[in-house]
Amino acid sequence: MKKILLLSLLVSCSATSGAQPDAASTVKNIQTLLPFRLTLLPDSTEFSSEQLQKNKPVVLMFFNPDCEHCQRQTKELLAYKRELKDIQIVMASSLPFQLIKEFYDDYKIASMPNVIMGLDENYILRVKYRPTNFPSLFIYDSNHQLAKVFAGNIGVPTIIDALK
Repeated sequence: MKKILLLSLLVSCSATSGAQPDAASTVKNIQTLLPFRLTLLPDSTEFSSEQLQKNKPVVLMFFNPDCEHCQRQTKELLAYKRELKDIQIVMASSLPFQLIKEFYDDYKIASMPNVIMGLDENYILRVKYRPTNFPSLFIYDSNHQLAKVFAGNIGVPTIIDALK
C-alpha cells in the first residue's frame, strides 16, 4: 500500500513538473467549466462533463483520500446534504482507484446522489486546473462560469454564498 502511494505521488509530481503556466493564465483558461472524463466510483464506469445537468451549479473539488483537510471538507459536505442537493459536486482525485474507493465507502458518498466521485486517471483535470492545495474547490455557477476558487477546506455556507 505504501509503495502504491509513493509511486502515485512520484507520478503526480512528475506529471505537473516542467514548464508551467502562471496562475493568471490558468485562471483565464478555466473561466468556463472545462470538458473532462473521470472513472467513477463505485463501479469504474466513465463519466464525462457532458453528462452534467445544464443550468445547475457545479463544485469541482480536487482531493486526496489520505488528506485530513479533504476528509474534513467531505464531512462538511455530508453535513449539509439538504442545502447542497441542487449543486452538482464533482470530486476528483489522481490517486489509485482502490484508495478512492475506500474513501467513497468510508464516507458513504453514495448517500449524496448529487456527488460524482472519480479518478482523474491521466491527470488531465489536474494539469488543466493546477490545484495548489488539497482540497481545492472551483465553484461554477448555473451557466458553468467560474464564480470562485478556494484552496483548502471551507465551510459550506461559503460555497453557497459564492453561488449567489
